[in-house]
Amino acid sequence: MTVKISKFIWDITYSCPLRCGHCYSESGRRSARTLDRATAMRVVDVMLAAQAKNVMFSGGEPMSVRWAVEAMKRLHDAGIEVTVFTTGWSIQDRMAAALADAVSGVAVSIDGADADIHDAVRGRAGAFERGMRALDALHRVKDERRAAGQTCFTLGIDYTLTRPGAKEADLERFVEAAIERFPRLDFIRFGAVVPSGLGAEREFETTGLLTIEELVDLIDVGRRIASRHENGPKITVTDVRYFLPRPGASLVDLDILQIEPDGALRAFPIYEAKVGNVLHEPLDVLWPRAQAWRSDPFVAEQMETVRTMSDWANTTRILDRRYGSPDDQERSRVAA
Repeated sequence: MTVKISKFIWDITYSCPLRCGHCYSESGRRSARTLDRATAMRVVDVMLAAQAKNVMFSGGEPMSVRWAVEAMKRLHDAGIEVTVFTTGWSIQDRMAAALADAVSGVAVSIDGADADIHDAVRGRAGAFERGMRALDALHRVKDERRAAGQTCFTLGIDYTLTRPGAKEADLERFVEAAIERFPRLDFIRFGAVVPSGLGAEREFETTGLLTIEELVDLIDVGRRIASRHENGPKITVTDVRYFLPRPGASLVDLDILQIEPDGALRAFPIYEAKVGNVLHEPLDVLWPRAQAWRSDPFVAEQMETVRTMSDWANTTRILDRRYGSPDDQERSRVAA
């Protein structure tokens, strides 16, 4: 019988219209590797057989993939909580309406209080306006479904905290503008960049990565902002210390797996180590390999050194260069 895994992250493409300096998946720097529809449905079958409880669709830009909504709906119809993380670039009215019956939640990524900040972080002019227009379309769908007495996805904004976009005044004016424009928004989540992919590179470490102390201060900022908008969406700042590799903490049995666009399976989300491909081998074979990687003495030794965000970025670079594919290692070498 196939092993049970409760949570999957599925990056369904590495194609993306944006060039974010902190992109954990390095989308745009590597080939898209998007599967055809029939093969993608085989990946869906894998997650169904594993009795997944949560599946998160990401990328790249997942809504640029033709079969994305169909895959989401198959999982959603099976009772699985499905969330899509999107830049909003590709979402228009018809797609927003289709998502209402295909997912449990939609999170639009906005990483700056205005177009100047967001577009600079995201590497493309017009990105902020496209994200806002996507939120307009999704918000209208929620209104229409609500008026008709129908259920709909939760809708929110994921705001990634980088050094250029983390000033308290900017966060406050962003929240005020978002609530005014989208009064039925369900959440606004502020979360720090995790040092993975481009976010672990030395250049970003010095220009965009916040320190642990700064992130702890931002938790209090989030509480202050939330207290001023108690009748609005749920406003939170993720405590990044939860995600830090902790000495003595075991990752071995944490049942979360990340699938890359071609079906490759990572040993653990955010690190480049692959243990095989879900299209070629069953999870019964792949899961023990992932557990073995997580408990490998070298991996454990590197995790034990992490005390700061810079330590974590350094550990990510070490692990990616040791365990990544030849392509991964070449990208890491060029970026060094």
